Amino acid sequence: MSVSDSPLPVCVNHPSRETALRCGKCGDPICTRCVIQTPVGGRCRTCANLRRLPQYEVDPALFAVSTAGGLVTSLVSWWVLSYVPSLRFFLSIFAGLAIGEVMSRLARRRSNILLECLAVGAVVGGFVVVARFHPGVQVVSAFGGGQATAYDIVPIIFASIAAIVKLR
Repeated sequence: MSVSDSPLPVCVNHPSRETALRCGKCGDPICTRCVIQTPVGGRCRTCANLRRLPQYEVDPALFAVSTAGGLVTSLVSWWVLSYVPSLRFFLSIFAGLAIGEVMSRLARRRSNILLECLAVGAVVGGFVVVARFHPGVQVVSAFGGGQATAYDIVPIIFASIAAIVKLR
């Protein structure tokens, strides 16, 4: 009996498929559907040890701490910017960068789409709170019962984009 006459083993996950491939670590027979290419060769799903990269894993505690820090930074930034309304367009970019930097540092330089959404929430939340409670300065006309203008909305957009860019 020659080697070519012996039947091929079947895949451990697909019993109807014969295969000549084996996992490079455990040696189980795997078919072309099951093989996962790794830097050291083809492996089965168990041995490939697939998981998310650590820079994209953010704990709920890090979300909470970085959001709180971003909101505080946002409140301070918009409070300061309310005293220089003529420069709000340009300085809102720096406010967004500051919010993104604080959130990034508090999240240990990790990146996540939810963290970016929370940064936008911090930018908007800080702006709304300052607009509502700032004494003597009307920061935004939309929250005072009037019509929102580009002068009110564009700084929020600039700051949000800057915060997102800083978190990536």
